[in-house]
Amino acid sequence: MPTWLAAVVAGAAITAVYLFCMRPMRRGNCAMTGGSRQDPELARQIADLREELRVLRAEDALESGQVRTDRPGPGKDV
Repeated sequence: MPTWLAAVVAGAAITAVYLFCMRPMRRGNCAMTGGSRQDPELARQIADLREELRVLRAEDALESGQVRTDRPGPGKDV
């Protein structure tokens, strides 16, 4: 590979990293940071989807027999 082509590829990679990674992080728009601003509506939708996923997993575990449904009540020995 010619040296000038390697320099162009390296320059393009550095430019892409700056434009798509470094510049958004400097502006505070990075979703990877813990202190990023989040829309309350989006947070509510995410919470609803997580709850729905939890319910579906619990139903699947019950149907597949992975969870005992005949649990003894309080005071009963196993």
